Amino acid sequence: MTLVLRDVTVVDVEGRRLLPGRSVHVDAGRITRVVDGADGAAPDGAGAEGALATAEVLDCGGRYLLPGLTDAHVHLRATPHAGPHSDPSRRAERTVPAVEDLLPVLHGYLFCGVTSIYDAGNFATLMWPLREQERSGGVLSPRIHCAGPFVTCTDGHGSELAEHVAVDALPDDEARLRAHLGHRPDLVKITYDEHNWGIRPLIRILAPEVLRGIIEIVHDEGLRTTVHVSNELRAREAVDCGADALAHPVIQSPVTDEFVDRLAAEEVPVVSTLAIGARYVRLADDPGYVDGKMYVHCLAPEERQRLKTDEHEVQRGNRWADWMRVMTPVAQDNLRRLVAAGAVVATGSDLSLGPDLLRELELLQEAGIDPWDVLACATTNAARFLGAEEDTGTVAPGKVADLVLVDRDPTTDVSRLADISMVMKGGQLVDRSALHLAGERPAPSTAWVPHSISA
Repeated sequence: MTLVLRDVTVVDVEGRRLLPGRSVHVDAGRITRVVDGADGAAPDGAGAEGALATAEVLDCGGRYLLPGLTDAHVHLRATPHAGPHSDPSRRAERTVPAVEDLLPVLHGYLFCGVTSIYDAGNFATLMWPLREQERSGGVLSPRIHCAGPFVTCTDGHGSELAEHVAVDALPDDEARLRAHLGHRPDLVKITYDEHNWGIRPLIRILAPEVLRGIIEIVHDEGLRTTVHVSNELRAREAVDCGADALAHPVIQSPVTDEFVDRLAAEEVPVVSTLAIGARYVRLADDPGYVDGKMYVHCLAPEERQRLKTDEHEVQRGNRWADWMRVMTPVAQDNLRRLVAAGAVVATGSDLSLGPDLLRELELLQEAGIDPWDVLACATTNAARFLGAEEDTGTVAPGKVADLVLVDRDPTTDVSRLADISMVMKGGQLVDRSALHLAGERPAPSTAWVPHSISA
């Protein structure tokens, strides 16, 4: 049966225009029509008389309809985030979470309008089954794209924190790499970073010829890559070696105009990942942000209290937070320049919480990026990063009906994306009141229940 979203203002991100008085028809999980007329017009196959009698109609009262948001860099976890710290005892070891423990995280993304995520490195025993469960409808979740374990050299970046595929030499380790690729990662994550900045000492890094060989094998398997970098030199080398995307912006220093122009010309997507660094500073300076409405829904009360007290004190003494206070504005300006040059920037938080993706958008706007461009980063550009632009990223006929309806115009201020009336994934309305959120702890629900929207 056709569902008609009547009287919406379509946010046309590609055309940078608002289209008021539209009605959007959804059938079999996809958008079938976008009609100029708030009355809903006739659903496909219906006659003029009783045109809407065969359709379910949801009156949206002129609210703003845009594509579902994407967090293009997460690391799903059920435990609190613990990042770099000068005290090694503060570095938490990660364990494989149970899917039921991840439900509040997954539901929190949907609650915040995030309908797609890319997990950029995690446990194989978690991610491959979880991705299958999501795609088969076994778990209520955003669309899950994932890397599974990431690829690096022995003792390379991230190897001490998470499961990874060690490739030190080719062809010696080719069989191990191809076995990993047999799981068909949505993007293969590679880390290419020797550290030696902030509070991080020098570590091992892939040899450039090995990086090139890994990327060639990935391409031979018909897959794409995203590469972790933090400075311009390694980012240049990654692109030279054929990287399809960069998992982070350059954060260690301002980038050169030449590099900006190259990324724009070659259309190499860059994922923003500002929220993770800004989080340390925010906890040190203003931990009360966790009392904002989205965080109240998505964080347990005891966790919010811990962040405002114990973690606040920890971050006040964390030298990494001091570094991020300096470097996050550098990364913001690098991203602003990329957007201005026409490069493909996609939103990603590098965290594991729905509200942090909304914060990522605010940080991009605070960098001086126009709200229209920020919305593109979270929708059309993110779809390009995922290689999913044929199916998602715009409100248009033929696209998958992953949609968000918000009360106020987000094209003038992206913080208005927090005022959500409706979330839809694959043509099914998400009952946000029935989601299993950490801050509310209702009984777990897999309900896809349409709900009315009052004007």
